[in-house]
Amino acid sequence: MKKVLGIACALCIGVAASAQNEQIQNKKGVDIMPVSGEYSVGIGVGLNSVTGWIGSMFGYTGYNSFSQTYVNNPLFSGTPISIWGKYMVSDDNALRMSLSNTGIDNTNLYNVFDDRSNNPDSMVVDKRRINSSTTYLSAGWEFRRGKTRLRGLYGGDAVISWANSHDHFVYGNSLTAGNLTPTQAAAMPAWNATWGRTTQVRNGATFGIGVRAFVGVEYFIAPKICIGTEFGWSARYEVTGESKVDYERFDPFIDTDGDGSPDGAVRTHTETTLGSRTWSTGLDNFNTQLYFNFYF
Repeated sequence: MKKVLGIACALCIGVAASAQNEQIQNKKGVDIMPVSGEYSVGIGVGLNSVTGWIGSMFGYTGYNSFSQTYVNNPLFSGTPISIWGKYMVSDDNALRMSLSNTGIDNTNLYNVFDDRSNNPDSMVVDKRRINSSTTYLSAGWEFRRGKTRLRGLYGGDAVISWANSHDHFVYGNSLTAGNLTPTQAAAMPAWNATWGRTTQVRNGATFGIGVRAFVGVEYFIAPKICIGTEFGWSARYEVTGESKVDYERFDPFIDTDGDGSPDGAVRTHTETTLGSRTWSTGLDNFNTQLYFNFYF
């Protein structure tokens, strides 16, 4: 019985050892593979950028520049760039993290005719302000294995996200009893026949969670420097809250001083749109990217 247990233990140790990565060195004796305690950062390029650039060399001039020089988690839809890195928990496992944030606060000004003046050169200003932000944060675990410069990797990522956006509109021409439909810039929202002109759009905030299983390869072209790619399957669930649009119009039938005679005033109204829930799944090829990872 002891002999059988001994053989079983030996087999288990042998299997565990064979599953571990093996360190290899170059001709100068420098370790090529990353080891426990090291970090990495990544930079990538989309294959569509490479093929487009090569095509331009043969006469197709519609596309002649590189783009997508970043590493981006496929779960981060609609974001142009991510901060991506790894921490080697052991020689065989890594903790992966990535962060992406985009934001905009843009104000546009438009000259429009001043309704209070008969001078065609007299102008007032309409203002449109748009602000939005989107943030993604992911963390995952990576398993690594191999005995040569070519190493396989697999594991999973979890991601959370949140986003919101608002539009604000300020008009140069006021709503009055003598000017029920003031002149406004063409870039401002169209007049609503029922509720008047738009003063604010508050899109519902979106919160999402997702997971991604991945498999890929890395080939070490130099000590601590590799080129790699991934494929994966992801699932994401997003919840979007209520959206609201604020309007204003002049109502000539409002009695503001209570004397029984309507003198009119600006009336406001808010239209609410219910939120939504979205569940999506799909395969990806890491945004068609090849990436370089630098371990240090």
